Amino acid sequence: MKKIKLIVDVDPGCDDATALCFLLNDPKYDIKLISVSRGNIMLKNAVRNACHIVDLMHKDVPVVAGYEQRFSDSTEDATFLHTKDGLGGYKPPKTTKTQPIQKDCADAMYEILKKYPKQVTILMITPHTNLAHLLTKHPDAKKLIKRVVMESGAPNGIKANPNYCSFNIRVDAPAFKKTIDSGLPTVMIPSNIGRDEAYLTEKHVERIKNTNDIGLFMAKTYETYWEPNYEDPRIACNDLAAAFYLESPRLFKFKRAKISVDTKTGKVTADYTRKGNFRVAQVLNRRKFLNMIFKKLEQLNDISIPEIHKQINSKPVKHETYKSLAMKGKETTRRKTTKK
Repeated sequence: MKKIKLIVDVDPGCDDATALCFLLNDPKYDIKLISVSRGNIMLKNAVRNACHIVDLMHKDVPVVAGYEQRFSDSTEDATFLHTKDGLGGYKPPKTTKTQPIQKDCADAMYEILKKYPKQVTILMITPHTNLAHLLTKHPDAKKLIKRVVMESGAPNGIKANPNYCSFNIRVDAPAFKKTIDSGLPTVMIPSNIGRDEAYLTEKHVERIKNTNDIGLFMAKTYETYWEPNYEDPRIACNDLAAAFYLESPRLFKFKRAKISVDTKTGKVTADYTRKGNFRVAQVLNRRKFLNMIFKKLEQLNDISIPEIHKQINSKPVKHETYKSLAMKGKETTRRKTTKK
């Protein structure tokens, strides 16, 4: 079986953590590097979380820290959703066995691309900061990348907000513009896919929790991650949907498009045309997506995570409490935007 070579760009983050658990344990993938972006939480905590998940999964995959400096002046994060530590109700350790490699992120990515030209897919489940630094420092990298698969962008909005600007774009829209300008073949799994179709209900989370140790870990992280924009409790699986595309593109239906972005607001616009270099997911087969989650999860029964059993009886965050915190986070974001 020919494996899919990957550079996975993450900012863990509850949703990134789930995606990494599945990716690291799937024999279909050859993960050459995990690069870490400043997005959901502070960079140093995101790096620590990536290293910790590699430890939990008992893997040997290099992790590299990305850049504190965004191409925008945004200081927005999503700690109100993921918590300061980044993994929701789960408390990561202060130190990890895996340590980030001591290389500049763009250089580390470039070395892999030079070694495997046109063979490596970059999976972006983050702001595009690290990729933009790569394209800036090594302009010829765009000729070496096989394709980009990205989670984020909301050209069609989401059901709860037709004008929604996705987090991963709006916090560093100038970086995303560099992706657009590169002309790279790009698959976009937009925000509405995760929130409106690839989501988990309370019953799904309870089933996940009762599956195995990875399920316990996922459920613990989800305690603070209930989607604030919807009346019914749901866990948006944006990042996992992008990860599942890699092996099951038929889960989705796509349209080709030329993409543009407002670098001030992060609003993404799609001009649907066959000449576009973006393939934008329009719909997802929800039933098959959910079946994939549970099938893959049940294949991981042999993985033991002793750390989760020490925390599983700790007091969970209630939905009502979470919703009030989420609303405060939304108001804070609005005030920051207004000041600009």
